[in-house]
Amino acid sequence: MMPGEAGKFSLSLGAGLHYYMGLSRMTMASTLNFLTLDSPVFTWPLIDNSDQFARQLGMFAKGKYGKLEYRFSLNKPFATDLTPANVTDPTKAVAVDNNGNPNFSKAGYVEYQFLDEESNMLPFKVGSYLGTKKVFNVGAGFYHQKDGTRTSVNSNIEKHDISLFAVDAFADIPLGNAKNKMAVSAYAGYYNYQFGPNYLRNLGTMNIAASDPNFIGQKAIAGPGNLQPVIGTGNMIYAQAGLLLPSQAEKPKIRIQPFAAYTHKSFEALDKSSSQFDVGANWFLDGHHAKITTQYSTRPVYTSPTESPSSKGEFIVQFQIYL
Repeated sequence: MMPGEAGKFSLSLGAGLHYYMGLSRMTMASTLNFLTLDSPVFTWPLIDNSDQFARQLGMFAKGKYGKLEYRFSLNKPFATDLTPANVTDPTKAVAVDNNGNPNFSKAGYVEYQFLDEESNMLPFKVGSYLGTKKVFNVGAGFYHQKDGTRTSVNSNIEKHDISLFAVDAFADIPLGNAKNKMAVSAYAGYYNYQFGPNYLRNLGTMNIAASDPNFIGQKAIAGPGNLQPVIGTGNMIYAQAGLLLPSQAEKPKIRIQPFAAYTHKSFEALDKSSSQFDVGANWFLDGHHAKITTQYSTRPVYTSPTESPSSKGEFIVQFQIYL
């Protein structure tokens, strides 16, 4: 570490399997204090493909200069080897994850912290401070790997770079009289992903469904259960906000934080964009250390790449405890 005059500048260097993967605040989010039930997942664009649960092997540099915080890394992605489907029409080519002997990836994230400064001792970004800090940050980040995906046209293999970019803002601010302990938490981000032509990845968190060979109805392109288009070449907008309701009790038995989130996705592989939302509440028994989260979420269901999707929903109750 290299401290600067009056603590204005600092630099820390490290190496290993790390979480300093740039791109956005949500890409480096702590999983212990989400505002919503879970991550929107697309903010981990390489999840369990060329990374290991959002981590890659490499070297990183992090630090601060006044209210500016920076994180940069040089990494060796894990190898991917999917075989692209061969097509004769170049417009129908679909990029798949195949980086061969992977080139190094480069990632970075820079943010300006207008109000209270956040700790950067660990890589994890807090999802909700519950009014214990007064934070407003604006940031931007990137991720780039040369030749990360491949397509096949007339049996000719073409390699494509993975180039990802994001800008975002985060606020966690106490509201009103301090004795009420109210606070608002909010996040908004714009993401631009370039994985190669028509790249699309369908994911379903804890999906227990399986294809039924006897089903004769209209099938979802993504597959059975809660599978949905999550990551792909295109643009995404994500926003979430929550309000910690007032309580004047010195040690309240429960705190309630209703929240809502909205996601808009426009993928190159699908002619029509999609919108989905989450709405729910955190029921805090001991802050984030012990909480119950209830959430209703919608997801888009595409049965054709040229038509607008329908929508289905799910309701989840989650209990979290950590010491």
